[in-house]
Amino acid sequence: MPVQHDWLQVSLDANNRRALAEAVEANATGDTEVRTRLLRVLRSSRNDLLLDEEQAEIVLAALNVDRQMSALRARLEAFLGRPLTRG
Repeated sequence: MPVQHDWLQVSLDANNRRALAEAVEANATGDTEVRTRLLRVLRSSRNDLLLDEEQAEIVLAALNVDRQMSALRARLEAFLGRPLTRG
């Protein structure tokens, strides 16, 4: 039986993707291979992204450092089943 994955669809413009890539790179957590793939996707020209649970964890950890992108943080927390944080 195939493994079913949950994905979170996120739409980000080039400026937000660049800022997010910088935040992920500066606040590196999680699996190096997953992080490398995530950075490649964030630096691509695609505005619509699909994040799996591991990628969502990495992005949320990066965003929680400087409290950027509160709407995206809230969506990530809901996707990961975490209580909402303030900020």
